[in-house]
Amino acid sequence: MKGTLDFDPAQYEYGPATTAVRQILLEWYAIDWFVPPRDDAAGFSSMRLFGQHTACALAYQPELFPVSVEIQLARGGFREFAAFCERVRSGAAGSWDWKFGALKKLSNAHSRAHGWTLGAQGKGCVSLESGARPRPGDLFVRFGEHVMWALSPTLDLNATLLRDHAEPAGWYLSYANMDIIDCIEWQLSESSNRLEGNPFVPLLRCYSAGFYPFSLGPDRTILFAFTE
Repeated sequence: MKGTLDFDPAQYEYGPATTAVRQILLEWYAIDWFVPPRDDAAGFSSMRLFGQHTACALAYQPELFPVSVEIQLARGGFREFAAFCERVRSGAAGSWDWKFGALKKLSNAHSRAHGWTLGAQGKGCVSLESGARPRPGDLFVRFGEHVMWALSPTLDLNATLLRDHAEPAGWYLSYANMDIIDCIEWQLSESSNRLEGNPFVPLLRCYSAGFYPFSLGPDRTILFAFTE
């Protein structure tokens, strides 16, 4: 199942990083979620991509990420997928918090180093207090003095065959949505169209390949794929 891209990124300008942001959006909305990989070599590709992700993250903030990560492939159905989701949600990895304790810190440190702030980037964006609403492709919205991300890719899980698995699928989508936000923020803060060095690009491409990362500790990650 794919998300609905109800706008054309080519009709939107995102500053000096416009080309990169457009590409990231197109790649994200092209992901076919919760289906088996269509490429027999996708497992090896995903391991390579996740290795690129960790190498980029380590190069930027070595104090947050280990030198090596054990990457294992796992396959199954929604029962197994939901079990991995629960392991992460229940804190089975102990004090390790991949999304907020590592990746979000990485993203925030990168933005600070480049002098990027949400408030400055969103200057002039639509204000909700005016009664207006952002266009589908707008990245930011303002309420008073506060600027927020307007981009929030979602899928209508209840309208698909996944409705019986909407809870774990919905949780994982919200978990993964953080990655596209950080991916775009990385490009905006660098004012660059070069995707090399952005640790979130290969992470998004793992999803595209049909593999879903579950970080069970600083040095152990499961890449899960659905079977037929």
